[in-house]
Amino acid sequence: MPDTILVPFDGSEGAMRALHLAVERARDKPQGRVHLVTVHPPLRVYGEIQVYVGDKKAAEMAAQHNRKILEPAEQVLRSSGVAFASSTEEGDAAEKIVECAKAVGAGEIVMGSRGLGRIAGLVMGSVTTKVLHLTQIPVTLVK
Repeated sequence: MPDTILVPFDGSEGAMRALHLAVERARDKPQGRVHLVTVHPPLRVYGEIQVYVGDKKAAEMAAQHNRKILEPAEQVLRSSGVAFASSTEEGDAAEKIVECAKAVGAGEIVMGSRGLGRIAGLVMGSVTTKVLHLTQIPVTLVK
């Protein structure tokens, strides 16, 4: 569905600005919709901590965390009236963003130029740079 705009969302200010731009763009499309995706790294529960937090509990905690990340964005979308869906992925952020864009048939990706990573890139974040290299669809970066 080329009228779908994928917005990777990590809760950062840049991601929220990207979401607002995506809402504006979706309104201009005949069947405009936004698909939010948040990606977390693979869960690793090992050693003594496994006794206290098993894989199932870790997955539940990750799901709760992802809901907290997506909730503000979903509130914006509900109040905008733009059709939307959201999903969470586990793995390499850039790879999962590109895979999600393909899976939902997104016509473009609108994303913040930097996320919440501890080490910011000199010009762009590393996830952003990797998405630009991996995808074939248009990407709009929002500062």
